[in-house]
Order: sequence, then C-alpha cells, then structure tokens
Amino acid sequence: MIEVNKQEPLIRQARRRLAELFPDDYSVYEKWEQYKEIYASAYRSAPNNMDKIIEYWIDTMSPYDHGVHHSELVFPLNVLNNTIATGYGKQHLYDIVRIIAPPQSYAIIYLLWQCNSISNNERLKRAKKDFLERGYTDEDADIIRDYDINLETLQEWRHDEPERPLSHRMFGANPTINAGASQYLKKNFPDKADSYETISKGINLYVQAYHDALEHVVDQWFLVCSKEYVQKKLLELNGLFQNQTSPEKIRSEFLPDIKASAYNVFKLLIDTYTEEKDYQADNKNISTN
Repeated sequence: MIEVNKQEPLIRQARRRLAELFPDDYSVYEKWEQYKEIYASAYRSAPNNMDKIIEYWIDTMSPYDHGVHHSELVFPLNVLNNTIATGYGKQHLYDIVRIIAPPQSYAIIYLLWQCNSISNNERLKRAKKDFLERGYTDEDADIIRDYDINLETLQEWRHDEPERPLSHRMFGANPTINAGASQYLKKNFPDKADSYETISKGINLYVQAYHDALEHVVDQWFLVCSKEYVQKKLLELNGLFQNQTSPEKIRSEFLPDIKASAYNVFKLLIDTYTEEKDYQADNKNISTN
C-alpha cells in the first residue's frame, strides 16, 4: 500500500512562498531537502536488527569468505583493545574502524565500546602516559581530537613532555588534507566547486546516517538484552580469552548459559576468537616446518 502524505499540497505551497520571499536563501533550502533525503535513504538501507547485522558472518558462504569476514572483525577488535589500553577517545576509534572495517564490524565495535567499564579518569591517565611515552609529538588539534581532551588538559601535558620530533602523519580523513583538496578544486575548477562540495558532503552524510542506524540497532538490542547483563558476560568472556581457554571449553561451558537474545553476538565473538587461534596455530606450524 502506497503511503500518501496528506500535507504535500501544503508543503508545495510553502516552497513556492519561500522561493518568493527568500530567493537568495531558497537554494540553501533545496540543498537541505536533498541532504535530508540522502540521510533518510542511508538510514533505511542499513540492517534494522541485530540478527541482520550478524548475518554478515553466518550467511552461506565459501570457507575462504567465511575466514575473510572473521578476519575483518579481528583487526578492529585489535584497534579497540589498543584504544582502551592507550586512552584514545571513542571518536578516534570510530573514525579508524569506519575506514578499515565493513559497517557490520563497526556495529560490533560500537557495541563493545559501549560496554567499556574504564572510567574517564582512568582513560585520561592512560592517555597522558601514552602521549608522554610515544616517540613523537603532534599538532595540538590532532592530539586534542585523538585523545578527546581540551586545550587546557593538553597544555598541562605539555609541561611534562620531553623534546621529540613532530610526526609525519598522512591520514586520509585528516581535515588539513581535505581542506587542501577543497582549496585546489576551488582554484582550478571554480565553476565545479559547489558541486564537489555537495557531492562530498552528501557521501559523508550517507555514511554517517548508515552508521547512526547501526548504533540505533545496538542501543535497541541493549534494551532487549539488558546492558548490565551484556557487560557482565563480556567481562567473563574476556577473562576466558585472556587465559587462552580452548574454544571447545568456552562453547561447552560458557555459551549454553547465554540468554537467547544475546546468543548470536557472543557466538560471533567466540567464533572469531577460534578463527584467530587457528590462524596463529597454522602460522606457527608453517614457521617450524
């Protein structure tokens, strides 16, 4: 059944009136309407429940693809662990994972980060330690963004900072690089600059909306499963992983007690742990032969 917007005639009248009263601003309104549609289309295209996200790893596929999909989760999981250990901020984590991992992996990383039990004070202690111990310094804006701190905190850290070289970071999402590209396009293709900006913002908005939709799915899943329950079970599972518990023992003793609504997520994490252990064992066998 086609949904009819009963307000559409009124909306059309409002648009005509806007064009008459604010001719200079109407183009902005038109762009806004386009951006809203881009956002809505991306939001609608994302998986709308946790089972559909998990399908990426359990859908019918070849053994090779199965291994590839799990390996795509291993790397962002390592980035997550490194972020927690070094005190980087969540936006730094999300920005990296959105670049190097498929959207389904981003949903799992978002889920795990939301269950991170490290307090902000503890995170900042780790962040300062990491900042002082690494072998390079960085621009203020990059440090503030990476560690999710303010300028006042950074200035305090600078008092204890040893003398060291500036980093030569080249990162695809660096605002400096993007600003330079935009400046070049405006200079060399002035008649196309607006179109480039519209397309660039539209793509970024589409990606943002898709990830926003995934975050909403995870947040709703927490309501169903109980976030406190998930946090408790994740801590137990992480302890098993750290103790190098065999996958068979985890599956037989830990997994059966997981409630049905959370089962597929925990099974995915255990399967990924198993894949990684098998990969490490194969590499060890190759190196010893």
